[in-house]
Amino acid sequence: MSLPKKETIQVDENITHYVYKMLNHEMILKYDESKCIQCGFCHRVCPVTISIYDEPLKKTAIGTPEEMRIESDKKIVVDTDKCIWCGSCSWICPGYTLELLINGENKILLVENGSLPEFKEEVRTLDDGRKVRKVVEGSIKITCNEKDTKIIDKFVDECSVDAMSREGKNIIVDKDKCILCFKCSDAAKKYDNIEVEVHRDRFRNVKGEPGSVWNGIMLRVTGVEGKIKGIMSRSQNKLADAVMRLMGKELEEEEA
Repeated sequence: MSLPKKETIQVDENITHYVYKMLNHEMILKYDESKCIQCGFCHRVCPVTISIYDEPLKKTAIGTPEEMRIESDKKIVVDTDKCIWCGSCSWICPGYTLELLINGENKILLVENGSLPEFKEEVRTLDDGRKVRKVVEGSIKITCNEKDTKIIDKFVDECSVDAMSREGKNIIVDKDKCILCFKCSDAAKKYDNIEVEVHRDRFRNVKGEPGSVWNGIMLRVTGVEGKIKGIMSRSQNKLADAVMRLMGKELEEEEA
């Protein structure tokens, strides 16, 4: 077997391992489909930004099959050709769906070296037993001009954390349950008479003083720089390059 090697291993119907093997090093991004709440955070924090045929539309190394332009019945997929196994997606994942294992140990180097901060989590358990955490503060506003209650109920069901309900023809958001993810705002694009405005103002009680990589990721999550704003060039990705240097990954690959 030639190294380094990247592969996707389907462990069972829910667990997928995205594996990067080097000579003395193995990194596994573990994805548990049963825990995925389709929040969209992983797609936003991924530092890899790929321009597609010079179009303004970009894709990262992780996202929904539609976002990734990959045929799959999974909620999210990973492009192992683009992934750099930095752990940013597992660091923020509200549903504990993603886990980065380095030589079998659950760890994120970018957190250990201070490039990504620790932050206060607000964890709760959903009715089906899944745990979710809220990592950002902000606000949400839903404008509903829909008259068909069946359509409103369908939209309310889009929420994966049971934060929305219908009262008459109005949509009510339980702010204690809402995690300010991207699911309802993305879903609203399919509804002509429902609009969602989400403001993600800040992460909750960030510890430490992380650097430029953190600033770049934070801008993507809060939306200051747009949904996904990155490098248009196919050959350069400054944020991803910075992440790899902080991980010492270039040196590791040379040693492998």
